[in-house]
Amino acid sequence: MVMNDKKPYDLFIECRGCRIENMITDYVPSMPIFCNQCREQLIDDDLMETHLEYVCQACDMRLVLSQKTEIKLGESACACGSTDVLKTGQTTLPAEVLKAGGFTDPGKGDETSEDTDWIRPGGSGVFDDDYEDMFNQDPGQN
Repeated sequence: MVMNDKKPYDLFIECRGCRIENMITDYVPSMPIFCNQCREQLIDDDLMETHLEYVCQACDMRLVLSQKTEIKLGESACACGSTDVLKTGQTTLPAEVLKAGGFTDPGKGDETSEDTDWIRPGGSGVFDDDYEDMFNQDPGQN
């Protein structure tokens, strides 16, 4: 199942780093996407080894979930509420992203994250120290 990069679709993808589920609306494979929680890149070559792909037959959303995530076909529901979810098997997203030019060149580094200041606030002085400390705490170490 190869998706055309010109037609956007909804993608529900589980992060390998923190296991948070990310909903990406109007996704196209040329768009680099990052986890909403830990900011890791969501799609790379290793995704095929760890994730399976499902498609909701009611809304055409693609669900890319860890192989460890328990899905009961006919019982597990899509975000739209439908339980008509079809398992397509190993995800083809890395190949689609490569074909669409969505991967950054490892020799160049990740240009998106280097130019991005939206991960944490800059030193504007508007926020107090408690706000900045929130971004420095790792909830996994409590």
